Amino acid sequence: MRRIVSSVVVLLAAGVLLASYLDGWWSDPATTPSSSPAPTRPETEVVLPSGSDAGDATSPYPPSTVTLAVGQKLGVRTTGGAMPKYWYLTSAGEGVVLRNGPDVAITSCSTNPPAPGCAPEIDKTFIALAPGTTTLTWAFGSQLDCATDAPNRAELRCDITKSIQVTVR
Repeated sequence: MRRIVSSVVVLLAAGVLLASYLDGWWSDPATTPSSSPAPTRPETEVVLPSGSDAGDATSPYPPSTVTLAVGQKLGVRTTGGAMPKYWYLTSAGEGVVLRNGPDVAITSCSTNPPAPGCAPEIDKTFIALAPGTTTLTWAFGSQLDCATDAPNRAELRCDITKSIQVTVR
């Protein structure tokens, strides 16, 4: 009898764990409240060109400059392009000056699967750690196709970039 009771307790515990796992699996993160508050958007923001504009660009964009105080957040707003092209970070700068923070969703594609043409906007955030200057560099394209050793980098226009020089005081 004791063995049957132990088996039932183990099965009930496994059922509770499975139910809690499936509850998170089936829920839509865009509509399901979370126990932790969503990160807030940074006050200082640089907006990267839209995916459609970057797709038509023929040369790198001029660099931007930003000055932050220690502890201040920088948001770099990115908008998805026509897949598989998008903005991706190629150089995260000096980790002594800046570190990655939590990304903040501005708009999302909450339907599953996302609607055709949906391009979510996010703020990739960086937190100023210490005085100094560093540069964040972004490239527009396919990270796989634009790898340094990719054979057709020139034809794919892998030179469309945007740099942000960040000075922390």
